[in-house]
Amino acid sequence: MFTKTIIKRTTETNSDVSNTPPTAKQDCSDVVHISVFFDGTGNNKDADEEKKKWSNPSRLWKSADQHAQESESNGCKSNYAIYVSGVGTRFNGELNIFQRALAMMQDHSGFGLGVGTGGTRRLDYGEDQLNDALKQVMILNAKKSEIDTGKYANEKKVYSFAEVDNSLKQHRLIKKINISTFGFSRGAALARAFTNQFMWQCESDCNGLSYGTGKYPIEFKFMGIFDTVASFGLPATNLNNNLTFDGRDMVIDERIKMCVHHVAGNELRFAFPVDLIHKENGQISNPNWKELVYPGMHSDVGGGYTPGSQNVNDNFARIPLKDMLEDAVSAGVRMFDYNQLKEKYGALFTEQFEIQNETQRLYDAVKALIPSTGKVQDQITAAMKVYYSAYGTLARSKTASVSQNVRKDNKFREILPIGPSDMATEISRLEKLQNLTAPNKSGGINIFRILSPVSKAYEFFLDVDDWEFASWHKESTPEIMSFYQNYIHDSKYGFMSNAEPFSYFRQRTVYESRRSGKGEEVDQKTAEDKAVCAVVNREVQHEEFFDAFERAKQEDLPLAM
Repeated sequence: MFTKTIIKRTTETNSDVSNTPPTAKQDCSDVVHISVFFDGTGNNKDADEEKKKWSNPSRLWKSADQHAQESESNGCKSNYAIYVSGVGTRFNGELNIFQRALAMMQDHSGFGLGVGTGGTRRLDYGEDQLNDALKQVMILNAKKSEIDTGKYANEKKVYSFAEVDNSLKQHRLIKKINISTFGFSRGAALARAFTNQFMWQCESDCNGLSYGTGKYPIEFKFMGIFDTVASFGLPATNLNNNLTFDGRDMVIDERIKMCVHHVAGNELRFAFPVDLIHKENGQISNPNWKELVYPGMHSDVGGGYTPGSQNVNDNFARIPLKDMLEDAVSAGVRMFDYNQLKEKYGALFTEQFEIQNETQRLYDAVKALIPSTGKVQDQITAAMKVYYSAYGTLARSKTASVSQNVRKDNKFREILPIGPSDMATEISRLEKLQNLTAPNKSGGINIFRILSPVSKAYEFFLDVDDWEFASWHKESTPEIMSFYQNYIHDSKYGFMSNAEPFSYFRQRTVYESRRSGKGEEVDQKTAEDKAVCAVVNREVQHEEFFDAFERAKQEDLPLAM
C-alpha cells in the first residue's frame, strides 16, 4: 500500500512536467499551481490566531503557503496559495469605502453567521486573486525570457491578467495551469460555486480545457471540502438569493479530476443542512471522487472549535484534516504532507496538525461501526446510531454527557436562560408520557408534542423513529463513550442564542445536489463534446494504424499489434 501511494504521488506530481530539459524560455514556472482556500462560517485565520481555533481549510492553507514560500526561496515561483476568510467574519480582501460599509453589515457575526451573507464578494475575490497570480507568473516569465515588460512590471500601475495575457500570449509563457480548491461549511459551497463559475469561463476541445486568450491548458486537479452548507440568505434553505450569493450551483463538474467531501455524521442543527456531492439519483459523477462520513459535529470535522471549549479536546478534527491533506498531496496539490510537516516545521506540526495516539485509538473504534460504502444517508444514520447509543449508555450509568455538562456552565445559564432539553431529558419525558421503554416499544414513527417546562418557546412536534429509541437503549462500549465524552462537542446548545427549538431526535436535512439551468447547459455541451471527441479519437487511431501499416510494408518490418 505504501509503495502504491508513493508511485501515485510521483505520477501526479510529474504529470505536467516536460521530459525535456527547460530552455531559456521554459522553466518550473511554466506550470502554475494555484490553490484557493475558502474558510468556514465564522472562521478567519488571523482572528482565530489568538484562541488557536483554526479551521481545517486554514491549516491546509498554511501547509500550502509554506510549500509556496519554500519553492520561491529555491527560485521557483509557480505555486500560489490563496486564502479567503469565512462568511460572518471580516473580509480579508481590499474594498473601497462603499464596499466596506456593506461588508461591515454583511460580515457582522449576528448577520453573517446566521444567514451567510457576503458569499458573492468572496467568490469575486477568489477569482481576482487567481488571475493576479497568473499575471505575476506571466510578468516573471516575460522578464526571464528578456521580453520588454516595462509597462507591465511598473508597480505604480495596475493591469489585469487579461491585458497582460493579450500582450504576451504569443510567447506561451504558461504551459499549464493547475487549479485546486478547498472549503468548509459555507466556504465549501463557495469552493464548489467558484470552481463551476471559473470552469465555465474556460474553452473546451478534445485536448481538454483552456483559459484566457492565450488558451493556456488548465486542469481542475483537486477539490477538498468539509461538510458543505449552502444556506446563504435564508437559513437552512437552498433557495436562490442573489443579494448574498450568486453561485447557487452546488453540483460538481465531472471534469474535476479528484474530489473529496468529508461529511459530519452527528450534526443536527436545522440551519446547517448538508449538500452532498452525490446527485439526486444517488450517483456520483466521477469514480475517482469520494464522500466520507465522520463521527462528530460540523466543526468537529471541519475544525474551528477553541481548544477546551465545552471541556472537550479539539484534537479529533485533525484526523479528517490529515486524511484530506494526504488525498490532496496524492492528487498532486503543492503542499507538505503530514510527515513532511513533522520533519520540516516541528512547531507548526505540533500546534496545528499532530494527532494524539489516544485520539486515533478511540476514533478507530468508532470508525469500525460506521460503514464506508453504500448510500451516504445510510452512513449518516449509522453514525447517529453510535451517537445515541453512547449518550444512552452514559445516561443509564448516571455519567454526565457533554450535552449535560454544557448546561451546567454558569456562563451559558446566565446568557441563555432557555434552551432545548438534553437527550436524556427528552427520552425520559417521552417514556413517562407513553411508557415507551425499549421492551414494549413497537410501531413505526411516534409523534409527540413536547413542551419545555422552562419556556413555551420550546414547544414543538417531535418525530421519534424506532431506530432512534433502539439505538438509545443499545449498550455502548467504554471506547465509544470515551470518544463522545472527550472529543465531540454539542453544536446545538447555545447556537443562535438557542433560537433553534428543534430536538436532538430531529435528523439533519440532507440535500443531493441539483443542477441549475446554466449547469444543465454546460453538462449537455460537455456530453456532446465527449461524443464528438470519441469519434475524432477513433479516426485518429485509425489513421495512425494505417500510417504504421504503410510504413511497415515499405520497410518490410513486422507489424506491431
